[in-house]
Amino acid sequence: MDEMGEPIVSNGIALCKLHHAAFDSFMLGVRPDHVIEVRVDILKEEDGPLLLHGLQGLHHTRMILPASKDQWPSPDSLAWKHERFRAAAWKYDRFRAAT
Repeated sequence: MDEMGEPIVSNGIALCKLHHAAFDSFMLGVRPDHVIEVRVDILKEEDGPLLLHGLQGLHHTRMILPASKDQWPSPDSLAWKHERFRAAAWKYDRFRAAT
């Protein structure tokens, strides 16, 4: 199993189905300081209240963390995933610019 995929508390965050899908598909990312970022193209999109409040409204907000720090996501795990979010966003921007 991949080191970053270990099924332990510090390697996970609790998300609803919508945000889990957005996180897995790199529409949103979480920085190691627990700040949420939404991909630029998603921020520019106009589609209605679900997009506006469900994703775009999260941009630059902080995660709500458990009271106990030992249940917080690991900064290293978040950094690992956030690097992939940034790389995916960069590739997506390059693809859109070419089309």
